[in-house]
Amino acid sequence: MLSRIINKTPWLSSSSTHVPLRVTCSSSASKRVPKSEESSSPLRTVACGLLAVCTVATASPRLPPLSTEPNRCERAFVGNTICQANGVYNKPLDLRFCDYTNEKSNLKGKSVAAALMSDAKFDGADMSEAVMSKAYAVGASFKGTDFSNAVLD
Repeated sequence: MLSRIINKTPWLSSSSTHVPLRVTCSSSASKRVPKSEESSSPLRTVACGLLAVCTVATASPRLPPLSTEPNRCERAFVGNTICQANGVYNKPLDLRFCDYTNEKSNLKGKSVAAALMSDAKFDGADMSEAVMSKAYAVGASFKGTDFSNAVLD
């Protein structure tokens, strides 16, 4: 029942995330309970609803909106100017959806710590001696990328 409510409610739906999410909040999921014995007290319904909202709300990370800065992809060539490997920055390094395919010189040795790199392409790039600590790179492509002497954690 709850999964039908979540699928019909757009702001509760998990369709925008990459991970399928199913929430079951009933005792009948683990054992067979006759329909006549099932109870749905208002308190139990509210508790189950709150649990579902918390689960859906924490299922995917909250990323800032995509930067509208015109040269946001070129900022990778400068890197994180504070050079903190712990992810501290004065301005987010937003490289989402950028294409650095076969970039052989501009990414070498750069600090892209705490960069937002979702769905970016780094195929064939030279990222040797780069620092990529705490970067968020879900869906990014690194086929054939040179990471020799790079810090990736």
